[in-house]
Amino acid sequence: MPYKHYLLIPLFLLSNLVKGQNNFIPQSTEKCGIIPDDETQFSRDARNWGYGYDSLLVDLDRWEAYSYVTIDSLGATVQNRAIWELTISENPEISSNHRIYIHARTHPGEEESFWVTNEIINILISDSPFAEFVRSNCIFHIIPMYNPDGVELGYPRENANGVDIESGWDDIPLEPEVAVLKNRFIELMWTTDNPVEVALNMHSAYSCKRYFVYHDAVGTSDNFTVLEQQFIGGTQSYFPGGFENWDYFVSWTSGTPDQYPESWWWMNHGENVMALTYEDMNCIEAGLYDSTANAILRGTCDYIGLNYSHISEENKVHPMEFSSRQNYPNPFNASTLIPYTITQPGKVTITILDIIGREVLQLANGHHNVGEYLVKWDGMNRFKLQVDSGIYFYRIQVGRVNNTRKMLLIK
Repeated sequence: MPYKHYLLIPLFLLSNLVKGQNNFIPQSTEKCGIIPDDETQFSRDARNWGYGYDSLLVDLDRWEAYSYVTIDSLGATVQNRAIWELTISENPEISSNHRIYIHARTHPGEEESFWVTNEIINILISDSPFAEFVRSNCIFHIIPMYNPDGVELGYPRENANGVDIESGWDDIPLEPEVAVLKNRFIELMWTTDNPVEVALNMHSAYSCKRYFVYHDAVGTSDNFTVLEQQFIGGTQSYFPGGFENWDYFVSWTSGTPDQYPESWWWMNHGENVMALTYEDMNCIEAGLYDSTANAILRGTCDYIGLNYSHISEENKVHPMEFSSRQNYPNPFNASTLIPYTITQPGKVTITILDIIGREVLQLANGHHNVGEYLVKWDGMNRFKLQVDSGIYFYRIQVGRVNNTRKMLLIK
C-alpha cells in the first residue's frame, strides 16, 4: 500500500508533560484555552508530542488488516505528507447507513485528541456484538492526524506555514489541509444519499476538563441548542462525572463566526448535522481515554437513533468497574508507582507499552479482589534489561474494560 514507509522511529520527548494546569477558559473565545507556557519553547523542544507520523503509519498497517477498514489518502499537506482517512463499516455502500465524521490532531500539541480517537477506533474494530452492530449500521470516517506537518515540526497549533488551520476556514486562499477536509465534506454531503449526521472535531484543552464546545442560539437556532443538549447529555450518561455540563463552555454568543469547521457545517447544513468540537483534558491528569471514547461513541449512536438495546449488557463497556490514577512520580528516573482501584473482582492485566504500542512487560496478570492496589515499575523490560528514556504507557485491563495512561522515563 502507498502509505507503508518503514522508517526509524525517532526518540520522542515529552516536553508537553510540563504543561501546567490552567483552570481558566475564556468563554466564547479560544476553544482550547490559553497555552500556559511560551509557544516558541514548545516549538523548539517538542518532538511529535508523543505520537508522530511514523507511529501513525505503523497503526495504519495494523488497522488495515481488518476487512471492514478502508484507508485512503485524501490529499497532501504543505510538506506533502498524506492526510489519511479510515472508513470503518461492514457495509459502506448501503445508503441507509448512518454516516459519522471524526477528525483529530488539528492542533499537534493536543495529542490527547488522538488517544480518545484511537480508543474510538479500537472499539469499532473490536469483535464485540456492539461493535459488529454499529459497523453494520453506520459508516465512520476518521482522520487520526489532520495536521501531520505540525506534529513532525513540534508546533503547538500551526501547520508548516505557521497557520492555525482550526480557525482558517475563511482564509483566501485556504491552507492545503483545510482545502482537503472541506472538499471531503462537500463530497460526502452532496454526492451520497446518506450524508454526514454527526461531525466531531477532536481537541484537548488546558483547563484539564472534558467538555463539548456549545454553540449558543444567537449563532445557531433555538432548536439546535436543544439538539446539542440532547447529544451532550446523552454522552454524559455513559461516563458519570466524566464530562462537564453542556453550559461549561458557551460559544457563538455574538453570532455565527466564519472561521471554524463547525461554522462551515452550520452555514451549509444547519440543524441537519450535529457538528461539535470535543475538548479532552490536556494535562498530566489526562486519561480514561477508553471510557471517554465509549461514552462519545454510544452518545453518538443514541443521537442518530441507532437502537442497540437488544445487545446484552454483558457485552457493553462499563467504565466504572475499576479506576486508575496517574503514576507517581511522573516523569520518573529509577522507578514509578502505579495506583489503581478494583471495584469488581476479576482478572486484572497490567501491561507496559512503548510509544508505538508494543508490549514491554506485563506487571500483573491474575485475579484481583475488590480493593486498592499499588504496583511498581523499575524501567525494565521482560528480559530484565533497562529500557531507553522516552514515553511509555501502562494499560490496566479488567475483563473487557481497559484504561491507558502515559508516563515519561527520563535518565
